[in-house]
Order: sequence, then C-alpha cells, then structure tokens
Amino acid sequence: MRRRRAHRGGPGDMTEMAGPDLAATVQRLVDDVAVSRTMVNYARGIDRRDWDLVRSCFAEDAIVHGTAFEGRRDDYLNILRPGVEHFPSTQHFIGNQLREVDGHRAFTETYLIARHFADAAGEIDSLITGVRYEDQLLRQDVGWEISRRDVFMVWKRVGEPVPAP
Repeated sequence: MRRRRAHRGGPGDMTEMAGPDLAATVQRLVDDVAVSRTMVNYARGIDRRDWDLVRSCFAEDAIVHGTAFEGRRDDYLNILRPGVEHFPSTQHFIGNQLREVDGHRAFTETYLIARHFADAAGEIDSLITGVRYEDQLLRQDVGWEISRRDVFMVWKRVGEPVPAP
C-alpha cells in the first residue's frame, strides 16, 4: 500500500498565513463577497420590482452614466423604473465579474444579460441586451454602495413587442 505524501503547501496556502496576514485576507474575502452582493441585489431588485432594494445599492449622491442618461441616482431610478415596468417580466443574469477592493473603495466590472419579456410567463422575448457595468463603490456604515456607475450596451436583440393592454 502506498503512503500519501504530506501536503507541502505553496504560495497562498492558508497554513503559511498567520496573524495580521490572515486577518487581512479574511477581510478582503468578506469585502469581495459584500461587493458582489451589491451587484446581485441590484439585479434581484430590478426583477422583483423591489425599488427600495435597487435604491439601497446606490449611495444617495451616486452618479450614473447610462446609454441614454447621465445624472444622480434618484433621477436615474425615476427613468429606469417605468422602462423596466413596461415589460411584464424581466430576468437579469450576472455573468463575469471583476472585483477589486482597496480599503474602503472598490471597483467592479460586471457583465450582465438582461431579458425583457412580452408576457408575464416569460415565454416571449421582447428585448435581450448584453450590458457591462463599471461601478465604483464605497464602504458605508450600511455596507457597500455604488457611488458611480458607467453603463455600456454591448449588444441588443429585439424580439416581439409587448401587447397593448
């Protein structure tokens, strides 16, 4: 019977970390997850039409540079909401995401596919878009909030129109 060799570790092996290095690594991982959660909450809030959740993802004085809009958070949400609610159902799927955390500041680049359906059952595609968000976030007392968002339309596919009521 062969004996297993003992694990020797390597760069980044948790057995090599101790004291402040371990604490800093844990904090970086906690921050990374919290920043990601902000992006997920945004998509979740949009799809559930939970506008308080969407608003909570942004700092009060956040600036948004969209594909057809530039301005403060509340002005952005006042335009975004009726545009989203025009569609009976949506699904925002987060794909690749780069997160860089540096103390109380973070940067994310998030790729997202947003499906907008012409029916509540989500069977008839009306609009599908590929979007890239570049977000700057700040750690606040309530958690991480987007302080600036730049939105880039990567691609768009138009399907069936939403039927008139």
